[in-house]
Amino acid sequence: MRGFLCVIALLTALVAATGAVAEEDTEKRLGTVVVTATRTEAPLESVTNSVSVVSEADISARQSTTVTDALRDVPGVDISQSGSLGSTTSVFIRGANSDQALILFDGVEANSPNLGSFNFGNITTDNVGRIEVLRGAGGTLYGSEAIGGVVNVITKKGEGAPHFTLSSGGGNIGTTAEQGTFSGQTGIVAYTASLGYLTTAGFRPANDDFSDLTSAARIDVTPIEHGTLRGFWRSAHSSLGLANNDISQGVRLLDPNARERDEFYLGKLEWEHMLFRELTYRVAAAYTRTVNVVSDPVNEAVPSLGASYYRVPNEILTGETQVNYVEGSTGLSTIGFEFKELTGTVKSIFGDSLTRFAHYRSNYAGYVQQQVFLLDNSLTGVAGFRVDGNQDFGREVSASWSLGYVQDWGSGDRWTTHLKGGYAEGFKAPTFNQLFFPGFGNPDLDPEISSEYDGGASQHLGVPWLSVEGTYFTRRTKNLIQSAQTAALTSVTANAARADVSGPEAAVAVGPWWGLSLRGTYTYLDWDITERPGFSLLPAAKTLERRPHNRMATMVTYSRDDFVQAADHFVANVNVVFVGERHDLDPFTFQDVNNQASYTRTDLALRYDTPSPWQAAYRVGWFARVQNLFDRNYEEVRSFKSPPINVFAGAEVTF
Repeated sequence: MRGFLCVIALLTALVAATGAVAEEDTEKRLGTVVVTATRTEAPLESVTNSVSVVSEADISARQSTTVTDALRDVPGVDISQSGSLGSTTSVFIRGANSDQALILFDGVEANSPNLGSFNFGNITTDNVGRIEVLRGAGGTLYGSEAIGGVVNVITKKGEGAPHFTLSSGGGNIGTTAEQGTFSGQTGIVAYTASLGYLTTAGFRPANDDFSDLTSAARIDVTPIEHGTLRGFWRSAHSSLGLANNDISQGVRLLDPNARERDEFYLGKLEWEHMLFRELTYRVAAAYTRTVNVVSDPVNEAVPSLGASYYRVPNEILTGETQVNYVEGSTGLSTIGFEFKELTGTVKSIFGDSLTRFAHYRSNYAGYVQQQVFLLDNSLTGVAGFRVDGNQDFGREVSASWSLGYVQDWGSGDRWTTHLKGGYAEGFKAPTFNQLFFPGFGNPDLDPEISSEYDGGASQHLGVPWLSVEGTYFTRRTKNLIQSAQTAALTSVTANAARADVSGPEAAVAVGPWWGLSLRGTYTYLDWDITERPGFSLLPAAKTLERRPHNRMATMVTYSRDDFVQAADHFVANVNVVFVGERHDLDPFTFQDVNNQASYTRTDLALRYDTPSPWQAAYRVGWFARVQNLFDRNYEEVRSFKSPPINVFAGAEVTF
């Protein structure tokens, strides 16, 4: 903690030492537009719920390799990576379980029907344009899995003259990365496509390697005025050595031969058309498939464990339509319908024991939302509800409302105040594993039901480039599905608890100010897990594991054009994350422990771009980054050591 505060003090002093820039010379920044908050385009500065955006510039400045690295400084978001690069990685939003966070790619659901959560282990930032995070309040528009919130990963849109970019780099622990991207716009067609390969030998003595091949593409075709056909594609194929696999069996030796293979495919096609100025409709269809395969032959050092194998394919087929109607300058009505078909299969072999099941579920949903804009758009009200017809659990209704007020007390956004607050309901249907997995599944489970209040304010402090923001939320989840102990001393999933989670989220932003930008965030989580009468929770189910009470992050970026010569660009970034103590399950004793030590991780990234000296190329860039700069020894998941210092450097050429 002291180290984190010292780093913050030094970075703040660095910003202050640059001197003040004249307010008259400060250009008003263009507002960021988000789509996840209301399923319609809305300025970030005026949305009525809590939304964070990780921009393409943020991803580039940090040189974030994975999506989860890009999310580490978002308030209210916790990341849990089980060891080396590529290992199972989970996202928690506002203390909610990882299966209560809805993960979207270009608006398409990717959560596993079997697990409910999504494994980010092999998801890179290749061709990612921005990431929008809706913190809470997702149930009305998105249904199940959105109790905690929504993460929407959005692919870049092609623009400008056709160009091809090739990058390559390498570093210690056998890390290499290559990527090719083709992008541009020709007439009515905008396009972008990328292919990237990432590999590392890992830091364990053996069987810790990881390789990933990712492809991503987007095409936008505008054949008629105000009508656009869009196509999206993303895939990832990875192979991972599971050196720590036997740890979960209570064995302290590394596993020399366990392997994991993951596949991820996502495709979407949508048509959006503005029939006339007031009316726009959108029709879309999408398909998602994930396959997780783990194979562990007999470990000769521990032959008693036996061989194991499991294969888990999941599929989601989605069809949706949405209509938006604009009522002059005072209102926007949205009506939508969604059909979703989920399929999950499990085949598991452990020694002589075979486990197999398959399940299918369909869900029909309709949602209505009304946005009202009053007082020259200073006052915004949003209200709506969603009705889900679930094949297994019948009808669920989720409602929400929120208000926002923006007041500029001076001019040029120097003293702008933004107040907001609201209420939202949500539900989460039990996963296939929770219902049907032999040994602990429970087919009599009910959905989890949530209600959440959220309120906050942001304030510019005399200049557009200096602002503070504070938010407080409280959420209650009933029928929480946890592991409970039966009379026979075995464990089973049950609606055994109620969870009350609350806390403040704070952020401060400085800049751009003479090329310097500083952003700091802080989150405090408090919770109470209450057993329902008649149930006995296992110790690990009585707390929120892997979620700290305290989390802080600071990102400082220095960006400058014409740094050495005309038309060049230099950017330097320092990112510091502090994570407090947290509970976790000890894989050797299988007991809940509260001694996961706090840690501070610092990352450094540098990049320099300049016009190419070669006639065949347009631009050349050099980059370098250091992750875990001070080589801290820490664990995000107990007994799964996190990666040590990783130094990586390379070059990029644009043709």
